[in-house]
This record gives sequence, C-alpha cells and structure tokens, in this order.
Amino acid sequence: MRGAADSDHPRTPRGPLVRLLLWLAVAAALAVGAASRLFDTLPAPPASATVVPSVLYDRFGTPIAEVGPSVAHAPLGLEEMAPAFVDAVVAALDPDFLDGDGVDASAYARAFRSTVGISGTDAEGDPAAVGLLRRYIETARQRDAYRRGASATAEARRLLMEMRVGRQLSRAEVLERYLNIVYLGRGAYGVHAAANAWFGVPAADLEIAQAAYLASLIEDPIGVDAPPGSTADPHRAARLARDRVLVAMYEQGYLIDTELAAGRAMPVTTGVAQPPSGSPAVGVDAAPAASADAYGLIRLLAENAGLATVVGTAYGELVDRYGPRSVVAGGLHVTTSIDLAAQRAAFAAASKAATLGYFADIAVLDRSGHVRVLVSVAPSGSSGTPESLPSLAARPLSDLLGPTTSPLRRIMVRASDSAGPADRADAAHIAEVFSVAATGGERRVRRIILSASETGEGGATRDDATIDRWPTERAEALTAAGVRSAVAMMEPFTLGAGVQALGRSAVAPATGDGWFAGWTSHFTAAVRVGISAPSASVEHAETARSLFEEVLSMLQYAELPR
Repeated sequence: MRGAADSDHPRTPRGPLVRLLLWLAVAAALAVGAASRLFDTLPAPPASATVVPSVLYDRFGTPIAEVGPSVAHAPLGLEEMAPAFVDAVVAALDPDFLDGDGVDASAYARAFRSTVGISGTDAEGDPAAVGLLRRYIETARQRDAYRRGASATAEARRLLMEMRVGRQLSRAEVLERYLNIVYLGRGAYGVHAAANAWFGVPAADLEIAQAAYLASLIEDPIGVDAPPGSTADPHRAARLARDRVLVAMYEQGYLIDTELAAGRAMPVTTGVAQPPSGSPAVGVDAAPAASADAYGLIRLLAENAGLATVVGTAYGELVDRYGPRSVVAGGLHVTTSIDLAAQRAAFAAASKAATLGYFADIAVLDRSGHVRVLVSVAPSGSSGTPESLPSLAARPLSDLLGPTTSPLRRIMVRASDSAGPADRADAAHIAEVFSVAATGGERRVRRIILSASETGEGGATRDDATIDRWPTERAEALTAAGVRSAVAMMEPFTLGAGVQALGRSAVAPATGDGWFAGWTSHFTAAVRVGISAPSASVEHAETARSLFEEVLSMLQYAELPR
C-alpha cells in the first residue's frame, strides 16, 4: 500500500515508452529473423576466381555442346599483373578501396534496416555504391543477380552477401579475384586473357597506356573494335575512355606529369593486335549484337545432329535468364529438352532435302511446350555438305493458319513473342500456335531449357538445391468452340504404325515456301521447305509433309508402350 509521500509525486507515463520499446524490440527481431532467413538462402561465395565453360545436355543427359570463352583463361596473383594495371583499375573504379580492410558493419546495418522497411531508419547512402567489392560479387554471381531482379529482398540479399564476402576476404583478395574474371572484350575474361587478346603480351608486361586502356574496357568492352567514327579521330570514344583512366591515375598519385603526358600522346591503337577474324558471337548470330559480353566459342559435342539452331536458341534463353557471363564463363550444366536421337533423324531427313536444293526448317514440341527437335538446314554449298543454320527465319505463311478470322491466326497475333506482321513466322512459332488446338485450348509457351545448375568445387555438379528448374508457362488461349473450329480446318491422316494425326499444308506464292503443320497425340510439329529460286509449287508442301511424317512417325513410335 502506497504511503502519502508516494501519492504526492506524479506517475511516470510509462505506457507509451514501453510500447515504443516493445515495437523496437519486435522490429529488431524481425530484422534479425529476416537476415537469418536471407543468410540461409545466400549462395556460397566462390572459393576461387574461376572461368569455366558451360555444358549443354540433351534431355537424357548426353552432352551436346560446350560454350566457353574464345580466349584462354588463366588466374594470376596480383604480383603477376603489371602494377600499372592494378593502379589503373583502383584509380578509375574505387580509389579508396585498398586503404582499409573488411567492411563498415554499421553502414551495412543501416542500409539493411532501410531495405527491409524498418520505420524510423534513414538511409545514409549505399555502403558499397559501385565499388570493387560490389563489382566482384555482381560479376561472380551474375546468374543469381539476373534471377533475383531488383526487389527489396534481392537488395537485402546483396547487402548481406557483400558483408559476408567483405569479412571473409581481404581487399587485396577481392581485387585479385575480380581482375581474374572481369570481362575485357574480345572474348577475354580476366587480365591474362585480355593482355594476350589485345596486345599479345603477358599481363605483367603491360605498359601504362595499355593498362589504362584495358581498365577502361570494364565499362565498355568494345573499345577500338567499335565502328570507327570521323576520319580525323576514328577511335575517339576509346581514346577518351583511356585518357579518363590516365587522369584518374594521375590524380591519385600513381603517375607523374611526364607519364600522364606520354600516355595521352600515344595513339589508342598503338600495339593493339588485329581483332579475331569471323563472328565472335556465341551461336554465330544468336547473341545480341549490342552485347560484347556475348563473345565466346561453341564446341559441338555430338556429330551429325544439326545442333547450331538448338545451341543458338538455347543460348538466347540462357542469357535472358542468367546474363552472358554466366553462360559463357559461369560453368553452367544445362539440360535442354532436345531428344538427340530424334534431332539426328530430323537433321538427316532435312539434309536429304537440302541435297536437292531445299532449305528446310523443322520444329517439334511435346505436350508441355518443350522443344524436342529444332533443325534449320541450307542447301549444300561448295563443301557439298548441307549447312546447319543458327536460327529459324520468319517466313510468309500464306493460308497455313486459315482465314483472317480463324482461331489459330488470332492466337498468333496475341502471342507475346510474335514480332512483325501476323502473316510471317518461323517453324517453332507455328508449332506453338498449332499446339494450342492440340492441347484443347491451352497455350504452353515453348521452351528449350529444362534446368540449369552450377559447377561445384573440383568441377562437380552442385547438389540438387542449386538446380534451377524452369517452369512450364501455361494460359488458356482458345475456347472449346475455337478448338473445334481449328480442328475442323485440319486433314486427318495416318502415320506409320497406325498413328493418327491431323495436319494442314500451304504454299506461299511470293516465296514458294511449302508449309506443313499438325499434331499427333504426343507432339506438335511445323515444317517449312523453301528453295533459293522461288516457284509456288504444291510439290514444296508435299516435301514438307513428307518430312513431317518421317520425323513424327519416329518420335511417336518411340513413345508407344512396348
């Protein structure tokens, strides 16, 4: 029981204060819990600076192709690199990077609290900005960055990864690793490859102007390989980029006056080797022309299969999802949907047509929208061997899809990947459109990648948790009435072994292309046959139909129960 003296003093308003403290405790617990959960999902930091080719497999695990850098890679220690190159990179990208070690934990804590949305937290800038620590992580983990996007969760994961790597590695180790994997143009990953590709010298022998030039390629890897500008200064952009690095080196005390003047006076092309002949893009024409990161080489691991179209298409899908570096140098193990035996059979059939002067495109999808066969063959050239092309061409369709009011034509117009007029498409696109009717009205977006995983330590595939399984995308596209209308346009016929099929043919008068598209109980296919001297002949459609029957009979027979 309180005494009189106690009652003379006003009571402290503890309620609001307690509630505030409780809210702060809850917020802190949530932040800790969020951080803990995110830590659990973080990929392990790379154990070393690696540049590893990616391998593509067919659906049954047979290797079909390897995609890797076009210039040999070798990791170097900082002591094996020209000091001028190390200075150039630090001066240009992060002048204070080597002044300390570790990370500013308090700065990262503030950034993390702001990212996860704890009220009352004022963001005080990004602790890593675009410095070398972040550049290293984004380069080494490009696959993860592409998949995660730019959400708040992705930002929080990035901050935690930076703290983790910044505590595990010294600044010198981060810098060394970054300089061994950064892309520097001409298919070169790391300074060893770049010094050879651009100047034909060891990385230790780079001169000041050469070192500054290579450092400038981190921001723009094309350099002097870009189309020349004015006659008076054809490589102005490359020269200005190099000179900006030289000035940064001077301002940071790495160069004296005479060294700066000599470097800027040197023509930017001095000592630069001639670029490699031929197209450096992965998959020949498959890589985006604007992306210098796309440089690399393909080594086909399966013969007589016409895999150029397969690899070119797969490369495009992989780059969209993971970024070019992960595909060319990230050591991915990629399982495609291709059936190698069926691919070989289709290529052999198309090659026979090519010996008669035909171009032939064949695309076969299964009921999930996965590409089982993708072939594009040109007539025999001077070598006498039919040529496998890297991509399918969009060609006129004539009335293959029926009249303008037909449900199949409406589907093609609505398709998200439809480009250009609705009366032109490639064989893979046509197969996808016809598959809507074959599946009872559901559009299943075609895809050639089933899954991808990374290479673990010692070259082994990492455990199942790191496998990225690509989902099947589905959406209703036709009503039951629309399906009936589409089926009514088709001709029923019988393949080998009594397999029932529906199909439709057309000839494009302007080009002479013959088309045939249709489906069986398991597969949808589209075939185009053309000739270099156009003549609108029903024979071309019959040739397309013969290819359709040959390939689908073999595939359908393989699916029959034994």
